[in-house]
Amino acid sequence: MDGIDILFLCLGSCSALLVALGLIGPVQGSTGAGVVFSWHPILMGVAFPCLMVLGRWSYISKTLGDKASQRSVHRAFMSAAAVAAIAGYVCIFLSHLPAKKFFGYDFGNKTWGVPSRVAHSLLGYVVLLLVLAQACMGLAKAAGLDRGERIFTFHGQLGKAIMLLALTVILLACVFWGWSLPFKLAVAACTASAMLCGMFWPSHIHAQGDPERVPRPEPKAE
Repeated sequence: MDGIDILFLCLGSCSALLVALGLIGPVQGSTGAGVVFSWHPILMGVAFPCLMVLGRWSYISKTLGDKASQRSVHRAFMSAAAVAAIAGYVCIFLSHLPAKKFFGYDFGNKTWGVPSRVAHSLLGYVVLLLVLAQACMGLAKAAGLDRGERIFTFHGQLGKAIMLLALTVILLACVFWGWSLPFKLAVAACTASAMLCGMFWPSHIHAQGDPERVPRPEPKAE
């Protein structure tokens, strides 16, 4: 394990732990572990600044071995991130169902939430749909690589775009949540550091060549 590995592991873990502390720890704005809603931000904090960043790290680390090993680790982290994101959505859906609050709108009282909440909610749905699409494309892409085919070549760039949108959603949550200002800044700084590293840290395998390139079978002589 080298310095880059330690950096990514620390940033991803700290981001998830800070969010969890803010929801179930002894801090201002905590809602408690017994509240279903609490697990929405906790699971999203695990999914995006932790697992998804580590999925990107698999293509940055020089300690995971060959490309096949890197792809396996990438697939495992990203699949876990998608499952955590879905579980996080289920928690917020169950929490808001009795009050009929969806998309930032209170269907019972027929009122919109504050702009940051509305933006958080609407953009969150976009991110979740993109994650589901990305997961399906990732599985199809893996099958294609096994056959020696390259498909969905935009998969990597879309993944970075999803991370950027997810970071925006998390920062919007920091705006309206009831944490103290220092705690909000700590969550925002740690999350942004983790996800920006995941998006923009150069991959050493790209410097060596296309990480998704697979050998083409030689044409048979007539």
